[in-house]
Amino acid sequence: MIPLPAYDGADVGVLGLGSSGLAAARAFEAAGARVHVWDDRPQARRGLASPDLPEFDLPRLARLVWSPGVPHLHPRPHALARRAAAAGVEPVADTAVLAEAMAGRRFLAVTGTNGKSTVTALVAHALEALGIEHAAGGNLGPPALGLPALGPDGIYLLELSSYQLELTPEPSFGIAALLNIDIDHLDRHGGLHRYAAQKIRVFARAATAIVGTDDAYGAWIARRLKAEGIGVIPVGAADGPALPHLPGAHNRQNAAAALAMLTALGIDRDTALAAMEGFRGLPHRLETVAEIGGVAYINDSKATNPASAARALASFRRIRWIAGGRAKAEDLEALRHCFPRIARAYLVGESGEMFAAALGDDVPWSLEGTLERAVAAAHRDAGPGEVVLLSPAAASFDQWANFEARGDAFRAAARALAGAGR
Repeated sequence: MIPLPAYDGADVGVLGLGSSGLAAARAFEAAGARVHVWDDRPQARRGLASPDLPEFDLPRLARLVWSPGVPHLHPRPHALARRAAAAGVEPVADTAVLAEAMAGRRFLAVTGTNGKSTVTALVAHALEALGIEHAAGGNLGPPALGLPALGPDGIYLLELSSYQLELTPEPSFGIAALLNIDIDHLDRHGGLHRYAAQKIRVFARAATAIVGTDDAYGAWIARRLKAEGIGVIPVGAADGPALPHLPGAHNRQNAAAALAMLTALGIDRDTALAAMEGFRGLPHRLETVAEIGGVAYINDSKATNPASAARALASFRRIRWIAGGRAKAEDLEALRHCFPRIARAYLVGESGEMFAAALGDDVPWSLEGTLERAVAAAHRDAGPGEVVLLSPAAASFDQWANFEARGDAFRAAARALAGAGR
């Protein structure tokens, strides 16, 4: 837990009691602050004895910590956000409080539409292997104020979403990486240009900017930052080492970004590469969960948008593709170049018919409805040398609590088939 002595005796508000909000409330309580909390779900209190935030005189707050998952501007401001704006109180993310409390430590930040969890975990793995004091969290892993307090040479490694960056008034990360920008969360930000603007804020005070340049946005951002005099390290798939458990060109770019972050810390390139070698990847990101009769079963449930699914599809030659869910985009143009790799698509969820229309006659498809039926159908059809790939290109919330639950179900179904034999 991060110590917050500056808030002893102060009034602090926390809006949203998910994992980050709960960690923030507990850190402020431990510091002696008077914490006022609110969550639109009454059951979310989980034993907190704090009074309701909406009943408090907001101008008296020393801080208002806002859960990144709760919209405060788009698509519609939360009622408390309107009150806070009228009172001149700025909502901030827990990551902003962490940076304030641990000023003087080194901060590394990773953002991007896709790949940020893999890069964050890969850098953390290397730092652990090298025995360098660090703590990793934010959008991945422990929430910011639940991280440990590090010594003066410690490194905080943060994965940051666009929501968190939007709520960070003065980003200050010495080394920052932006991997890519693609269509995602547009309803929350009011358009792609505003979404991109929040991502770019990660470089506000960065000494070193690591920018993925395999997409047009990234190449443009790298040129813009160089023109502003910021030290830019461009990275692409061609620059990246091939790590044994990270298939695909996109993962070579991820590895290149991780390597750039480590060398920017002053770590010798060969030493950094050796420390990265043992990384085995993350669950739900091109995770091989079973092999049956020469057919690999790949769990890529984290691919919740077409651009992310395209990276997975480009990693294999002949694919039995399980896709669908709650769509974030109205078409599949981002992965059209991968259509020749798809032997058949098995469509699930509320986007099934929309995806079927997008595939048309270009790819054989069937509407399976549920993940269980799709796995069974793909299993019947697949032959040696093919992969059964769950890479949905859509969010999970139509049928699952989150992408992890969806991926866990796919893993369980594949392993059950493996246990039963063909």
